[in-house]
Amino acid sequence: MSTLPSIRLTVTTFVYFTAISLGAGILVVNPARFLLIVPLITGAILLGHAVKTANLNKLGYATMWLWAGVIALVVIGAVAEIVLQADVPPLAEIPVARVLGTFSLIAIVVAAYIHGIQRATIEGSQRSITT
Repeated sequence: MSTLPSIRLTVTTFVYFTAISLGAGILVVNPARFLLIVPLITGAILLGHAVKTANLNKLGYATMWLWAGVIALVVIGAVAEIVLQADVPPLAEIPVARVLGTFSLIAIVVAAYIHGIQRATIEGSQRSITT
């Protein structure tokens, strides 16, 4: 039965790494650019820390916030096209927007992960004081 947690951990890490890499690298389009290294390295570092410190749940919540940011970008783009009544070029075709968007999405996942860890630490210390 010891292989079950190992398989679960392997699948979870694969899914989280894929979700972070695709979410943060969504603005890096074909052909793959040098900018793709940043989401890949960030995802690997966050995942390594989460596995080492047993904070995979916090990383999962951070990944959800990352994808909320991706959905917000899509909605903003759609609203901009409707309001401007014109063809707005995709953000992935504008170099400055691509770089700023990629780093903003990475900032979302990192900030949400750090916030989750800090919140758990504060809640844990408050529980230990009350008990």
